[in-house]
Parts: sequence; C-alpha cells; structure tokens
Amino acid sequence: MVVQTRPPRRGLIVVTAAIAVVVTAVALFSASVVRGDPTRQVTAETSAVAVAVYDRDRDRLLRDEGANQQFRAASLVKLLIAIDLVQRGHVTPQRPSPRVRRMLATSDDAIATQLWASGGGTQIVRRTVASLGLEHTEPPADPGRWGDTLVTTQDVLRVYRAVLEMSPAQRRLLLEPLREAPRQAADGTDQHFGIPDALPGRSWAIKQGWAAGRGGVDAHTSGLVGPADRYVIVVLTHRPSGTGLANAALQLTATTAELEPLLE
Repeated sequence: MVVQTRPPRRGLIVVTAAIAVVVTAVALFSASVVRGDPTRQVTAETSAVAVAVYDRDRDRLLRDEGANQQFRAASLVKLLIAIDLVQRGHVTPQRPSPRVRRMLATSDDAIATQLWASGGGTQIVRRTVASLGLEHTEPPADPGRWGDTLVTTQDVLRVYRAVLEMSPAQRRLLLEPLREAPRQAADGTDQHFGIPDALPGRSWAIKQGWAAGRGGVDAHTSGLVGPADRYVIVVLTHRPSGTGLANAALQLTATTAELEPLLE
C-alpha cells in the first residue's frame, strides 16, 4: 500500500527546532547545577587560597572555601607515599620505617624522592586515589616531579579521615611523626608556619608543603588539631612569582589564625 505524505510546513519546522534548542539548554543548565563548578587548576601567576575545616565531633564542615581548586601538592604528597607503603604492607607496626618517619616529620625531600621511585612514581598517586576515594587528585605531568601532584582541600581532608579510620597501630605509624614535626625541616625551612604558629596552645599533627619556582610559590598547612584530633584543617595557598617563601608562609599563617573562632 502506498501512503502519500505531505511535506511538513515550514512553520512547524521552526517551532520544533526552537523547542529542541530550549530543551537542550534546560538540560545543559540542569546538568551544570547537578555537577557544580568544575575543578580547576590554580594558574601560575595568580593568588589563590582554599580552606577546609572539619569538626569530627559534629561531623560537620565549618569552613569550605575554594574546594574546586587544584593546587600543586608540594610536600603534602609525602602523605600519599607513606600511606601507600602502609597499605601495601611494606611498612607495618612490626616493621616500622625510620626513613618514612623522618620523611613525614622533617619533610625530607631526598627520602621522598627515593620512595617515590621505588614505589612506582605516579602509580603511588593512582593507587591512593583509588583506595582513599580521592576525587580531584592527579599525578604530576612530569613523572619525576612528585611535588607537582595536584590536590584539593577536600581530598587532603579525605586523606586525614582515612588515616583516622586505620587500625590504632597503623595510625600511629603515620601520625606520630606528624605530631613530632620539628620547627626546622630537613632543608632548613621553618615549617611551623600555618597551624603551629597560628593556633598556639593547641595539640596538632601536621604536614606542611612549600615550593617556589616554575610559576609561583605554594605554601600549605594541613593536619589534625585539638583534643582527640577533633578538627581536620587544610589551608592551601598559591602566590605569584616574586613572592618570597617567607612572605607566603606569613600570609598563610595569618589566614589560618582567622580560623581560631571556629574551634571550641
């Protein structure tokens, strides 16, 4: 049977197309609302600050600013190196590692470089991203530059929460060095900027990060603060080239000091 069809009227085509455009726009808008702003890497010659403060007692974020910004991790990646060794059974309560302890406490770059190479370099980041459920942490573009690993405040916060969920013996392997971090790091830097200097009189377990060159200066403070490690605090900062590391650290400390009223 032959069915005759009539060409659609031009007006109908225009209306249909217009409806399609509106539907598509609405769908795209809805998708953007669901996803939120995409994570973005801090650009080299800008100033950027991101802050996260989590209260474990109340299971509540007290401050969450710049959560979608990726920063160069610098020495914060040493947390991932150490966690990976514990998770893979290379460092255990029965077989602790003085090298890992020194790397965490004094932020020893030479040890970090050795452990990064022996652990598979960027594979360390990929393994810990998978095991800890990190969402916006990425390996460095140059596999040899472990400090260029990208992190966000929320992922660093997740790292600490994951450590706190380990067995007490495993937890001690990672947190005792952070509680003993001396003022002078292995490279001679005063690493008590941020949390220690900004929140005097409070107990802490810290891992700091700092890096200069290749497009800016990074200074980060992160750790557990207060009785029973009640608070997780992460402050990541980036400053343009020409900013002295000491000045960047002072600015970071001032930002961290502003968090004092949030802590009971």
